[in-house]
Amino acid sequence: MADQSENYSAIRDVVLTDFLNKDIESTFQANEIWKEKPAIIVVIRRPGCPFCREEAHILDEHRELIEKEMGFRMIVVVHQKLGAATFQKDYWNGGETYYDRSKGFYKALGGGKLRWASIDQLLRPSLWFNAIRNLRSGVRGNLLVGEGRIFGGLYIVRQGHQGIAYQFEETVLGNLAPISKILEVCSQISGVDLEEAVISKAKRQDAQVQERKDAAAAAGQTECEDDVCALPPSKL
Repeated sequence: MADQSENYSAIRDVVLTDFLNKDIESTFQANEIWKEKPAIIVVIRRPGCPFCREEAHILDEHRELIEKEMGFRMIVVVHQKLGAATFQKDYWNGGETYYDRSKGFYKALGGGKLRWASIDQLLRPSLWFNAIRNLRSGVRGNLLVGEGRIFGGLYIVRQGHQGIAYQFEETVLGNLAPISKILEVCSQISGVDLEEAVISKAKRQDAQVQERKDAAAAAGQTECEDDVCALPPSKL
């Protein structure tokens, strides 16, 4: 895996397309996003993915704190347009959503190449515990609309050209970046202290995720990357 400076070089010039709620699409380089403010970039696998919608919902619950008080921009990046309008409207509170035609953000998460989920992913206990977690969250999605095998992740990027402060790579379908860690890094960058109630809520949200991972580990499954391949497998 590339180091943070190499990863920043890989994402700063990625060309993104602003395509929702516009008559004419426009493009811009990714570094324009964090030129004036630090940013959280959520790189999702598929707009219809229930896990991706769940992650967006968790982050959206903290939008007021992250955007208004801490001064961050919150961005979603997609590699397919199908379902993006519904995702933006119903799960991202109308927030910024851009199309990554070259899949540059996704490649950067894989050290320069796309990471594809193998068929074995469907057999892993960790996936099914993630599915149970998602069902309990109340956030729903669809299973077959669009390409959902390219792993995503999340970046927290400092303002200007100060680089990446935090990076999360999805290695198991449905794994989410810990919201407590996201808020901690945002607090460090912005200098805004987190209230105890916010910390407690974030830890509760992360605990729900960890409980499923612990149960999967007890079943003899590890959270390794053995089921991530550099080349796309056959269609499921």
